[in-house]
Amino acid sequence: MSTNSNTDSIIQQEYISIGQLAAYLGWSTRFIEGLVRGEHLPGLEIDGQWRFRRDDVVDWLEQKIQTLDTARVSELEAKMESSLLADGTFRTTRSDRLTSRLPLKGIALDVKAANKAELLRSLTTVAEATGLLFDREHLLSSLVDRESLCSTAMPGGVALCHPRRPIPSIIERQFLCFLRTTTPVDFGAEDGEGTSLFFLLCTPDDRSHLHGLARLARILRGNTLELLKSPASSEDILKVLADAESRIQQKA
Repeated sequence: MSTNSNTDSIIQQEYISIGQLAAYLGWSTRFIEGLVRGEHLPGLEIDGQWRFRRDDVVDWLEQKIQTLDTARVSELEAKMESSLLADGTFRTTRSDRLTSRLPLKGIALDVKAANKAELLRSLTTVAEATGLLFDREHLLSSLVDRESLCSTAMPGGVALCHPRRPIPSIIERQFLCFLRTTTPVDFGAEDGEGTSLFFLLCTPDDRSHLHGLARLARILRGNTLELLKSPASSEDILKVLADAESRIQQKA
């Protein structure tokens, strides 16, 4: 059995060992132990051995992806990408760039939204416009469910929105949307600032989800957020993101 098949089956178990988690994420067991102690990665110590639930780990990663060391985010992204390429989910690193999954119809600028509820509904409207979403209300319900856990807003005025769990039954394929509001929305960011830049990531499985989050986190570092605040067209927004993604791929 291939290593990829092994890791796929491992992550479907309810509780996995620290070694199994390390193999799945592409991190060392020592680094994961440090996350448990210093960053509150959720786990259970049973008979002196750490055990982890997949959903708990994914929830934690969603909250911490923006603050993890860049090298560790790159390792996670590379591990997920290798797995997705190995089983044919991804074809090539070029054709499956994250920005290749952002259609122009999935970009909305100068949107008016007074609160989180209005913003989430606007996001689902944009997602529906791509033609890749089959059930707008299902997506909206899942976004509300995810935000009820904790806000997906990050410092810097950006939010990385996504459903509570992958939603393969209501999407044609993985896609990304971008929405910019006319004025910042109170979206629950830890820094207390309003949010005006919103991404929506919809994926069919956990590996694509983690890969997309890691790639997006890397794309948005540096001056990308600032560059997204001024373009007047969807084409210009896509170019800003595509150029940023190209730069990080060249460094890999």
